Amino acid sequence: MRTINTSLLLGMALLMQLTGCGREQAQQQQQGIAETAAYIVAVNNPLLYFARRLTGDDIEVRLLAPEDIDPATWQPTVADVLQLQGAELVLLNGAGYSSWLDKIAISSGKLVATSEAVQDSWIELSDTLTHSHGPVGEHAHGGYAFTTWMDMSLARGQAEAVATALQQRWPRRSDAIAANLAALSADIDGLDDGYRQQALSLAGRQLIYSHPVYQYFQRRYQLPGYSLHWEPGAMPTEQQWEALRQQLSDTALFIWEGEPAAPIVERMASLGLEFVVLDPAANTSGKDWLAVQRENIARLSAANKGSGL
Repeated sequence: MRTINTSLLLGMALLMQLTGCGREQAQQQQQGIAETAAYIVAVNNPLLYFARRLTGDDIEVRLLAPEDIDPATWQPTVADVLQLQGAELVLLNGAGYSSWLDKIAISSGKLVATSEAVQDSWIELSDTLTHSHGPVGEHAHGGYAFTTWMDMSLARGQAEAVATALQQRWPRRSDAIAANLAALSADIDGLDDGYRQQALSLAGRQLIYSHPVYQYFQRRYQLPGYSLHWEPGAMPTEQQWEALRQQLSDTALFIWEGEPAAPIVERMASLGLEFVVLDPAANTSGKDWLAVQRENIARLSAANKGSGL
């Protein structure tokens, strides 16, 4: 009978265990490298902010549209298309926000339609208007209103959709993402409360919106008004000023997307017209989305206190 060398068996077992541990460590390292190289593309600043809050610093989140272009009108270059195709996830706003989507081949498994769950809350536009808007030239407003995140209840739903997509893609991070979502949701609820409070003081005032991007804001906070197509950096014509003057009441408040140019400010002052900046923050401006929304609320508060109404 052959004698089994116990020491040899123990050595072989130890070697197999060490080899297995080494293989597991190598797999973990490879997974870590893959996650480090992974990135997400968001189509606008709100989704960029939500994804960064939810992932922390673990995964890169990119916004491809340059800062001087409205992401809603941005069109990707060939290099941008390659980035979109290489992303782990592409976070879409929905409601027709990204007109380029049907022109590019991207795996459907990567696409996250963040407002799909609240599609029954989308606002359908009754007509289509074409006009100039910044350096991209003419474009049309039609189909659905797409600044969904200006209703903070919808913004929270979009953040939740981003969190769900992240948890499905990186399940081992699920608990951390859930904790980050709780903190983010609390901040968004705080914005909602802040806007509601300011809306109470604005009720009854004549509101004039510089651009038709506030539909969800108007509905959520019950602040109806009429919209123009004025850009903060472009001086309106004399005919436009006269048409505005004829409609003004003593309670009028003009709401701009961005800070108007000095000549426009002077002209408004000559009409005795108050204005306030309510930035949708569709693109980055050196401040995160939450900070811009809080500044919006602070400006509304200042306008309410200074109105004397």
